[in-house]
Amino acid sequence: MAKEDDEQTRLHQCVRKYKVMVKQFDELVEMMNTRTKLPKRRKSPAVPPASAIQPESNEALVQTITRFLHELNPNPNPNPNPTHPNCSTD
Repeated sequence: MAKEDDEQTRLHQCVRKYKVMVKQFDELVEMMNTRTKLPKRRKSPAVPPASAIQPESNEALVQTITRFLHELNPNPNPNPNPTHPNCSTD
């Protein structure tokens, strides 16, 4: 009975992490779509070239991905389940 309870707990944790990853993936797709949209053409040259904007966008993307990884695994020393290496038992 305890083994079944452990399995149910593990499955629940995997589903929770899966839902977090889906939410994060949607957010990343939205970020990438925003980054790749072409700016509307304007007559004034006041808009900086895309190459000037890119480093800031890259840094935002790195920060977002880092935050996502920390959300998925808040414990720096996870104790993975040896039978299911993709899901931890924390």
